[in-house]
Amino acid sequence: MTVQPAIPVLSATSILEGINPVTIEQLPTVWQKIARGEAEVGHPEPEFLVSLVRLFLTKATDGSPEIFQQGFDCQSLYQKEAWDTLQFFGADYLVSAYPNFELAKDTAVATDGVERVIAFTTDVFDEFKYELPASFYQMLLCPIERDSILESRPMAFDARMQGVKRAYDACLHAFNVTLMLMSVQDKAACHGLLLQHGCGCDHKLTDIHSAAPGSIVRYSFENRETRHKAITAYTWRMWNEYMLFPMSIQSKSLAL
Repeated sequence: MTVQPAIPVLSATSILEGINPVTIEQLPTVWQKIARGEAEVGHPEPEFLVSLVRLFLTKATDGSPEIFQQGFDCQSLYQKEAWDTLQFFGADYLVSAYPNFELAKDTAVATDGVERVIAFTTDVFDEFKYELPASFYQMLLCPIERDSILESRPMAFDARMQGVKRAYDACLHAFNVTLMLMSVQDKAACHGLLLQHGCGCDHKLTDIHSAAPGSIVRYSFENRETRHKAITAYTWRMWNEYMLFPMSIQSKSLAL
């Protein structure tokens, strides 16, 4: 019988094994400050997060032979967008960037269901806190900034979303990590809501009671390791989606 090698536990050192990563000094300034403990972040494992950043920048430059082979002509795009991605999310993990849920109602535009959206987003924050960046929670809250929380908004083409569409779209596309999507949908369903996203890219909430009467969404992570892997995979996918946003379809015919 062949014994399969054990999969190493995710850690700040294990994710950098076998590669020649960029140094901390080669990272955007905000990440250097985070690494030195000079920036206020709430993430419970900043060392792990910094290692993930080092791995991301290494793979997005010529340090990843499976990506950059002879003749590959998009290297400059990868390098620039990877740098911009890490600069953005470095600032997005700072405690000062996160929304104030208690004050969110005061600035809401919608007249229907604002309390439900805030309560749902607060529940998600109670689960993940600072392990996910500020834009993740701002994306969940953004339906309260519309005329109705159930309004579909084609983010790529709506003038009101031009300053946030890239980050919000990255957060939504990263839900291809379905464990994270199920966890968020579980909390949305408790308030009668269902999160929807179409690759147009549009975004909306649906009233689950009217759309699918009797539907129940329930999910919880099996254990801490499963949860850690899901958050890490989601974070990696989110950064990739942000980096590649200039190459997205952004077709008005898809923004239903």
